[in-house]
Amino acid sequence: MAKASKKATAPEAVVEAPVVVEVPVAETAPTTSVEPVQLTIADLQLLARIVGLASRRGAFQAPELSQVGDAYNKLSGFLAYVESTQAAEAATTPAEAPVEAPAA
Repeated sequence: MAKASKKATAPEAVVEAPVVVEVPVAETAPTTSVEPVQLTIADLQLLARIVGLASRRGAFQAPELSQVGDAYNKLSGFLAYVESTQAAEAATTPAEAPVEAPAA
Protein backbone atom coordinates (compact mmCIF):
# COMPACT_ATOMS: atom_id res chain seq x y z
CA MET A 1 0.00 0.00 0.00
CA ALA A 2 1.35 3.41 -0.97
CA LYS A 3 1.02 6.35 1.33
CA ALA A 4 -0.63 9.43 -0.07
CA SER A 5 1.65 12.38 0.51
CA LYS A 6 0.05 15.64 1.45
CA LYS A 7 1.67 18.77 0.14
CA ALA A 8 1.16 22.08 1.84
CA THR A 9 -0.18 24.52 -0.66
CA ALA A 10 -0.61 28.22 -0.31
CA PRO A 11 -4.18 29.43 -0.48
CA GLU A 12 -5.08 30.86 -3.84
CA ALA A 13 -5.49 34.60 -4.05
CA VAL A 14 -9.07 35.66 -4.53
CA VAL A 15 -9.50 37.97 -7.49
CA GLU A 16 -12.63 40.01 -7.27
CA ALA A 17 -14.51 41.14 -10.34
CA PRO A 18 -14.85 44.88 -10.91
CA VAL A 19 -17.93 46.31 -9.25
CA VAL A 20 -20.25 48.48 -11.31
CA VAL A 21 -22.34 50.82 -9.24
CA GLU A 22 -25.30 52.58 -10.73
CA VAL A 23 -26.47 55.63 -8.86
CA PRO A 24 -30.19 56.22 -9.27
CA VAL A 25 -31.20 59.74 -10.15
CA ALA A 26 -34.03 61.15 -8.08
CA GLU A 27 -37.16 61.29 -10.20
CA THR A 28 -38.39 64.49 -8.59
CA ALA A 29 -35.22 66.50 -9.21
CA PRO A 30 -35.33 68.06 -12.67
CA THR A 31 -31.82 68.03 -14.12
CA THR A 32 -30.81 69.14 -17.55
CA SER A 33 -27.37 67.54 -17.51
CA VAL A 34 -25.40 65.29 -15.23
CA GLU A 35 -21.89 66.49 -14.47
CA PRO A 36 -19.31 63.70 -14.61
CA VAL A 37 -17.17 63.15 -11.55
CA GLN A 38 -13.75 64.72 -12.02
CA LEU A 39 -10.71 62.70 -10.96
CA THR A 40 -7.54 64.73 -11.08
CA ILE A 41 -3.85 63.87 -10.86
CA ALA A 42 -3.85 65.41 -7.38
CA ASP A 43 -6.59 62.93 -6.38
CA LEU A 44 -4.48 60.03 -7.65
CA GLN A 45 -1.43 61.32 -5.77
CA LEU A 46 -3.54 61.48 -2.62
CA LEU A 47 -4.66 57.87 -3.17
CA ALA A 48 -1.02 56.76 -3.47
CA ARG A 49 -0.20 58.50 -0.18
CA ILE A 50 -3.22 56.88 1.49
CA VAL A 51 -2.15 53.40 0.37
CA GLY A 52 1.39 54.01 1.64
CA LEU A 53 0.12 55.26 4.99
CA ALA A 54 -2.35 52.40 5.39
CA SER A 55 0.31 49.78 4.63
CA ARG A 56 2.72 51.34 7.15
CA ARG A 57 -0.02 51.20 9.78
CA GLY A 58 -0.77 47.53 9.07
CA ALA A 59 -4.21 48.00 7.54
CA PHE A 60 -3.72 45.14 5.08
CA GLN A 61 -3.43 41.44 5.83
CA ALA A 62 -0.52 39.43 4.44
CA PRO A 63 -2.46 37.80 1.53
CA GLU A 64 -3.67 41.22 0.41
CA LEU A 65 -0.25 42.85 0.31
CA SER A 66 0.71 41.65 -3.16
CA GLN A 67 -2.51 42.96 -4.68
CA VAL A 68 -2.20 46.26 -2.84
CA GLY A 69 1.43 46.49 -3.92
CA ASP A 70 0.56 45.78 -7.55
CA ALA A 71 -2.13 48.47 -7.54
CA TYR A 72 0.23 50.92 -5.83
CA ASN A 73 2.98 50.20 -8.39
CA LYS A 74 0.56 50.75 -11.29
CA LEU A 75 -0.65 54.01 -9.77
CA SER A 76 2.89 55.22 -9.06
CA GLY A 77 3.99 54.30 -12.59
CA PHE A 78 1.07 56.17 -14.10
CA LEU A 79 1.78 59.25 -11.99
CA ALA A 80 5.46 59.17 -12.97
CA TYR A 81 4.47 58.89 -16.65
CA VAL A 82 2.08 61.84 -16.38
CA GLU A 83 4.71 63.92 -14.60
CA SER A 84 7.36 63.18 -17.23
CA THR A 85 4.90 63.88 -20.05
CA GLN A 86 3.93 67.20 -18.52
CA ALA A 87 7.60 68.12 -18.04
CA ALA A 88 8.37 67.24 -21.68
CA GLU A 89 5.42 69.31 -22.91
CA ALA A 90 6.51 72.26 -20.80
CA ALA A 91 10.03 72.03 -22.21
CA THR A 92 8.88 71.88 -25.85
CA THR A 93 6.14 74.50 -25.60
CA PRO A 94 7.60 77.99 -26.07
CA ALA A 95 6.72 80.44 -23.35
CA GLU A 96 4.33 83.12 -24.45
CA ALA A 97 5.91 86.56 -24.69
CA PRO A 98 4.19 89.22 -22.61
CA VAL A 99 1.88 91.38 -24.67
CA GLU A 100 2.90 95.01 -24.64
CA ALA A 101 0.30 97.75 -24.65
CA PRO A 102 0.36 99.88 -27.82
CA ALA A 103 2.08 103.24 -27.46
CA ALA A 104 -0.38 106.12 -27.38
